[in-house]
Amino acid sequence: MKKLKYILFISLVLLISCNGKEGGGGDGGVDPPPPVPSPTAATLNTPAKNSECLDGENVEFKWTASDNTDSYDITIKNLLTQAIISQTTTSTTLTIKLEKGNPYSWFITSKSNTTIDTAESEKWKFYLKGDPVENYSPFPADLISPKSEATVTSGSIKFEWSGSDADSGDTLKYDVYVGSANPPTTKIATNHSSSSINHAINDAGTYYWKVITKDNSGSNSDSGVAKFKVVN
Repeated sequence: MKKLKYILFISLVLLISCNGKEGGGGDGGVDPPPPVPSPTAATLNTPAKNSECLDGENVEFKWTASDNTDSYDITIKNLLTQAIISQTTTSTTLTIKLEKGNPYSWFITSKSNTTIDTAESEKWKFYLKGDPVENYSPFPADLISPKSEATVTSGSIKFEWSGSDADSGDTLKYDVYVGSANPPTTKIATNHSSSSINHAINDAGTYYWKVITKDNSGSNSDSGVAKFKVVN
């Protein structure tokens, strides 16, 4: 009887010892897998930034390969019609047919097969040559702040944008419109020389703003409208 009790006691000790080594409370847990690296942003090469681009309608886009990337999405936007072309490739060069005589923007999104994380390149603009012209219209301004759908506090609000032109010798001026109508019709600045302006809005509500970019040759472009909300 004593021998049987001794055997049972030894078996219980061994069982507890084994559970202690293999259980979740011990040091035998599996190490978590290393984090999956995210793609990095590609570097754009051609068409060059703010350039007067090529002859013909077939445009070759080139960029530098980014780390941890399996494929690239290229997004091209016609800045006059707002039409967007998007394609996916595993290469770092792609030729796309575009309409001549129009301004475009383009950027690259780097993607990986092992993570949902992505990375966007800079956004560049260019003109695709059409019939010979002496002067190109300015690129439509990029509205920086307030961004579309942003919420800002009433009082003095800083409006910021970015303007550019393929004609390097042109001087740019800006007409700025802000108001509660869409599109806004109230002009708060005419022939403004800088790319920012402060304007007071004291009443809460929904507002819209846009910028007309003008060059010294009489050409102009419309940024399009951004919507924002003012709260007290």
